Parts: sequence; C-alpha cells; structure tokens
Amino acid sequence: MAGDAFDRDGLTVSLDEIARRAGLGPGTLHRHFPSKAALIDATVAARVRDLAAAVQARVAAVADPTDALVDALTVVVDQGAASHALADRLRDGSGGIDAAVAEPVAELRTALATLLRRAQQAGGVRPELDPADIDALLTAAHALKTHPTGSDLLVRLLWSALLTDAGRRHRSALAP
Repeated sequence: MAGDAFDRDGLTVSLDEIARRAGLGPGTLHRHFPSKAALIDATVAARVRDLAAAVQARVAAVADPTDALVDALTVVVDQGAASHALADRLRDGSGGIDAAVAEPVAELRTALATLLRRAQQAGGVRPELDPADIDALLTAAHALKTHPTGSDLLVRLLWSALLTDAGRRHRSALAP
C-alpha cells in the first residue's frame, strides 16, 4: 500500500494518509515506521526482496539455464524500474536506503550469479562474463528501458549480446 501511495503521490503523501488507505490507525503505522524515511526504506527493500524471490524462483523452475537467466534479467529490469524510480525520486527523503536494501540486493546478486554460472556451463552464455558484469548490464538495461526513446527491443538486443552463438540459435528456435 505504501509503495502505491509513493508511486502515485511521491513525498507529498503523509503517513496518516498511507495509514488511512491501508485501513490502519495512524498510531499503528507511526509505531512501526517512526518517519517517512523509514517507510520509504522498507518499501524499496520489500520491492528488491520481491525481485530476489522472483529470480530465485527461476533458478528452480526454468529448466533451460540460458532461458532462466534471460528471463530473470528481464524480470529484474521490468520490475526493478519501479523500485529504482521510487528510490531515485525519494532518495533525498529516505533514511539509509542503501543499508535498507543491502541484504535483499545480496540475495538478488547471489541468485543471478547462480543463473549465470549455470547458463555458462550449459554453453548458452559467454564464458568471460562474471557477476559484476551482470550488475553493469542491468544498469545499462535499466537505462534502455526507462530512457524516453528506450524500448523492450533494445533490452532484448542487449541480452542477445550475452549469448554465445549456440545460445542465440537455441533462443531463436524457441521464438514464435
């Protein structure tokens, strides 16, 4: 509920209004979140935690490791755009946003590193890439997604650069 309120109204929404929308008394919200900064931090951390869970689900659920990695990266960019926008827009008003997201970001990076290793072992992803490269590629993909002239096509083109020739042939064979 707080995330929706921040997405819609930014910092202008009061804690009392967020409590009202959530069907809580203001005192309940204020006891759990003594400041708006604390609520912002918790909201962004929850979004990153959700991203980590989505990526971890792909580790277990998607049989092809290359598909799992590309799917997970796409989810991070698609869903992460909202989290990044909230964090960036509210950074001045947030408390310790970096500290608040440190643990979920570590979980996300661990899951992505696992997918990267599996995709490389399967021969679908370039072997010279390492987890730090994934961070840089996600930053680039986020910029491609959120830029005024960006698009999903540009993000897909970026993902294709991760793939080996075998990985590209495999993925194109799956395309309709």
